[in-house]
Amino acid sequence: MYSGYASMNFTLAKKYSLITGLRYEKTDIAGAFAESKELNFSGIGYENFLPNLTISRTFKNFRTLKLAYSQRLQRPSLQFINPFNNNSDFVNRTEGNPYLDPEIVHQVEVAYNITFKGFTTFSSVFYKYTDGIIEQILNIDNNGLSVNTFKNIGTNNSVGINTFITKTVNLVTLRTGGNFATYNAKGIVNGVAASRSSYEYNIFLNGEIKISGTFKADFFGFFRSPVRTIQGDNPAFTIYGMGVRKEFKNSSIGITMIEPFNADKFFNSNIETSSFVQQTSFSIPFRSIGVNFRYKFGNVDFKERKSKVKNTDLKQGGDSQGGGNTGTGTQGT
Repeated sequence: MYSGYASMNFTLAKKYSLITGLRYEKTDIAGAFAESKELNFSGIGYENFLPNLTISRTFKNFRTLKLAYSQRLQRPSLQFINPFNNNSDFVNRTEGNPYLDPEIVHQVEVAYNITFKGFTTFSSVFYKYTDGIIEQILNIDNNGLSVNTFKNIGTNNSVGINTFITKTVNLVTLRTGGNFATYNAKGIVNGVAASRSSYEYNIFLNGEIKISGTFKADFFGFFRSPVRTIQGDNPAFTIYGMGVRKEFKNSSIGITMIEPFNADKFFNSNIETSSFVQQTSFSIPFRSIGVNFRYKFGNVDFKERKSKVKNTDLKQGGDSQGGGNTGTGTQGT
């Protein structure tokens, strides 16, 4: 990938600021296999100009109002483009598509943040238009077996809201938030025009309790609605956990529990078209209880050794074992 960008920042009348920029990207994709050479591919690529514009207004008490427009890429990650035929479930195979184009996302967002009486909140409403949306598509082969692959099927118009709130009360810190967005997709699936309207959302809650100066407890929970596709619903996801730890001068010891009351977690999907219906359910062991011990010595900071490269433009999901794409893909930024 080759890229370059330019950005300008202006301050207007002290309380207004404007940031604008343009990014150019050129991407080339190729793959070569040591044995299955018939899967080799090359000569695939795309180039894009991606503009952005943000206007913000500051107020007293650390309040900020922002209006932004951005255009960005949502690239297919490896599991979407790898042409390997995964037939671990021989009646429900999955294979990637190296000829996928990236999703082109146009987003307009109005955001507002405020700190008031100990509450810190950030909220935004957004409109997002996605061209070339990537979805896991199910088809039935000549032997009556399910074949899952990935395709650019069409467009999606989405309107949504997201929020984040944090508050500290004495020895307790709470953080919560989530997002809600509509799903309005239309396109061509297996040669047939299709459309669907629905919604997606997710909610999270976490916090920390300082029981004493060195004894602390924390907890978290997350819930995500089923992931919508033009063919149906892919699995929802929930998780919660809690833990306690005792801190010493250079070490700590603690107990962590993940879903202590659920030994297994089930994932259900429902795919429905005019020619077939597929309902899938699978489970995995999920409950875990562990003891962890940390000891710090010396002055080495391993965080400095981590790569600073983050592939934030990759569309996630794509391997849900018959459940379809598990990426969220609707959250505003």
